[in-house]
Order: sequence, then C-alpha cells, then structure tokens
Amino acid sequence: MITPSALAGSFAALAGMLGKLGADGDSSVLGYLLTSCEQSFMIDQLPVLQAVARIACIVLMLVTNGVMLNFFVKGLHETDSLTATVTSAAVNFMLSAAGGHFFFQEPLPIQWFVGATLILAGVGCLLHGDTAPDKQLKQD
Repeated sequence: MITPSALAGSFAALAGMLGKLGADGDSSVLGYLLTSCEQSFMIDQLPVLQAVARIACIVLMLVTNGVMLNFFVKGLHETDSLTATVTSAAVNFMLSAAGGHFFFQEPLPIQWFVGATLILAGVGCLLHGDTAPDKQLKQD
C-alpha cells in the first residue's frame, strides 16, 4: 500500500509540473497545442486557447497542492515527522525528475543518477533504521 507521505510527494511533483505548464510558455505540451491549432481551423483561437490552458494548469496546481497537503498531514499522523518529510521529498524529487525528462525534455546527467541513488539509499536507511529499536523496547 502506498503511504500518505508517498502520495503527498506524488501530488507535489504533479503540482510542480502543472505550475511549470501554466507559467512556462516554451513547454513542449503548449508547443503541441500550438502545432495542433496551426494544423486545424482553430488558428484564430490560439491565444485564447493558450490562456485557458495556462489558467487551467494554475488552478489545477492549486487544487493539487491542497490534495498534497491533505496527504502530507495524514502522513504526519501515521509516522514521525522526519519519516513523512523525507519520504515525501524523495518521491517528489524522483517523480519531478521523471516528469521533467518526459514532458519537458530536461536532461538527466550521470551526476543526477548518482545523487538520486544516494538519496534513495538515505531514505531506505531512515525508513528501515527505526524498526529494530522499537522491537527491542517492546520485548523488554
């Protein structure tokens, strides 16, 4: 089962991508909209469609941020604050990089993969490092 903290990180990454779509006029998704409109009868409506698409992305970003905060608070109630924060941040980091690469053609150099591996190793240590002392305390 996906933890609320991981869901919070997922929604944070989605909100970031929606914000970039709404604010960045050079994104590939808006470029696709431009190409589609140029090839159809809707070329006259292009400025209106771009404005509507940007406003929709900003509104969806705000809604997604609200959903993210809801899941993050649930994650804080389920675990300690460090685990919830680190899990959310790590998932957000990974999904933001994947979304940036696939939707915005952002490069991912080898240094990024080295850093991502270290972050995931740290998350693994944090998430699994607390289980042993808890079991010892319950047995005593």
